[in-house]
Amino acid sequence: MASTVMTTLADVQFYMLGLSTYPVGVSCVACCLAAALGLCLWGKGKQERGRNPFSIQHVKPILDLVTDKNTRKKILKNKFSVAKVPENIDDIVIGSGFGGLGVASLLSRAGHKVLVLEQHGRAGGSCHTFNEKGYEFDTGIHYVGNMAPGSVDRVLIDQITGGGIEYPPMDEAFDTVCLGDPENARVYDIVSDRKKLQASLIKRFPEEEEGILKLMQYFKDCEGFMDGYFVLKFLPKWIIGILTFTGIYNKLFKSYSKYLSVTTKEILERCTENQELKAVITYIFGDYGIVPSESSFGLHAMILNHYLDGAYYIRGGSSEVVFHTIPIIEGAGGQVLVKAPVNKILMDSSGHAHGVEVQTKEATIQIYAKRVISDAGLFNTFFKLLPKEIASKSCLYPMIKQVGNSLSFLTAFIGLKGTKEELGLKAHNMWTFTRTDQEQAMNEYLALSAEELHGYQIPLMFASFPSAKDPSWEKRNPGKSTCLIITLAKSEWFMQWKEQRVKRRDDEYKDLKNAIGRQMWNQLIKINPLLEGKDEFIEMGTPLSNAHYLGSPEGEMYGLEHSVERFSPPAAVHLRAETDIPGLFLTGQDILTAGFTGASFAALLCASTILNRNVHDDLTQLVKDMKKSA
Repeated sequence: MASTVMTTLADVQFYMLGLSTYPVGVSCVACCLAAALGLCLWGKGKQERGRNPFSIQHVKPILDLVTDKNTRKKILKNKFSVAKVPENIDDIVIGSGFGGLGVASLLSRAGHKVLVLEQHGRAGGSCHTFNEKGYEFDTGIHYVGNMAPGSVDRVLIDQITGGGIEYPPMDEAFDTVCLGDPENARVYDIVSDRKKLQASLIKRFPEEEEGILKLMQYFKDCEGFMDGYFVLKFLPKWIIGILTFTGIYNKLFKSYSKYLSVTTKEILERCTENQELKAVITYIFGDYGIVPSESSFGLHAMILNHYLDGAYYIRGGSSEVVFHTIPIIEGAGGQVLVKAPVNKILMDSSGHAHGVEVQTKEATIQIYAKRVISDAGLFNTFFKLLPKEIASKSCLYPMIKQVGNSLSFLTAFIGLKGTKEELGLKAHNMWTFTRTDQEQAMNEYLALSAEELHGYQIPLMFASFPSAKDPSWEKRNPGKSTCLIITLAKSEWFMQWKEQRVKRRDDEYKDLKNAIGRQMWNQLIKINPLLEGKDEFIEMGTPLSNAHYLGSPEGEMYGLEHSVERFSPPAAVHLRAETDIPGLFLTGQDILTAGFTGASFAALLCASTILNRNVHDDLTQLVKDMKKSA
């Protein structure tokens, strides 16, 4: 993601001047805008810039895993106390997801003292791992794309974490799509090579060769989709307004403009009438949580393209990125403290965000800083943490309601007895669909009441086997394996138990979630019979679990809905790091897109805004320098 993005004002200025070949009216507007951009560049140059947070020296070689529990606990579970709060804080970050930790690390590299506050008992958000009955589970990172050494994404992650982490590649067939009745499922491999994927699809659907070639060309055409979206977060809003009003923006970012408002379903219908092929191509919509008739094809293509150069995992599990990032923040005088629920963003008399209020069991503590950065998600930030009289005046306030939250999800955490060889597990994910009319099947499923869920076939399941992806697993967990099965869900199914305490909810709640978990498992073992009888336990996570551990208001999976509206210029231009509330900045998936990489580049955007420098250019230069020195 963002490896080819033109993010500098100078870049866009250059492209403006290039429009002189267009008709006179367009040329005049372009030249005027180029001049205005030049003034912007000059103005920015007059402002004080922060330090470059990047350096080749920041990255360590791959290190041995630290498995000592006490050592890890000191870093990942550093409990909040007033005595641990640093003095003279530059930035307070609310939430320790990777968007929050990422910007905290980059600012720390630039000389800032940063305090990160996490409401949960361990740091990391969706990057944290946990142990249950002797089994280790990840919670959010199931695979990552574009992590080959030297890639822009890999260099950014290594700069944030300090390196030291290995990202083993998954199987070439990183995703497997299973369609139809689980007992007789038709299996399709999604391979991480565009030409091989094309050949594989043509082999399975020879009569659809023409449509497949068209589809693959559409995916290739969307490689620049992220460029146009990313720039909306970066350029001054007034420039974006002129660019879009004059139509120049559409000429500069053709891929984004062309494929933003075209749905995934529309593109598929242009290429084929074969429902089976459509189901194979659209399988990955679960990675962004919205059905093909409502999703931008540009977004869908961007997600799949992300993995076509290879899919990777994290040796030691997802908490490794957290474990390696926190010492960088601490090394600059900052802290990452858990069990520190923020219940309010504090405003000074001029309407400037200048601190937070932390509510612990023992006391209410007010902490002040030069600025506040929220990684808590837009709903939490504007509807829970900010005073309503401040939040309601923001341009983001009505837009958040209009875009809405994404769907929630259910997770079955399953402990298995046996090694990956004994169980036939691969370093891949499985996407299972009981029907090829995926969207209709999902709509029928989501229309059910909680009572109707008992025994109902789950139409979409994502199954991941972390133990099979991690080369260090067997040494750390001999004779054991793990499986996660995830599906989309409605938070309303579980809201009647919202007021009951975590791990103290009644039997009716337990019966419902366990029935769903058992149904998910039964469907999976029909596809992989070697797993039958190997489950030692199944622990279910519900929307209420997600809300408790991840702090998401309704247990949603991806923050704001990933709809066409959210990615369109009127909304996207406001979903950026800088807000219209002085002193308040945003990071995390809501200002860019879901996923580990989305959160990482959101951190980069936020750091760039606060440091008043083009940190993306710094990153690009570092990548070039590393290639020269290799």
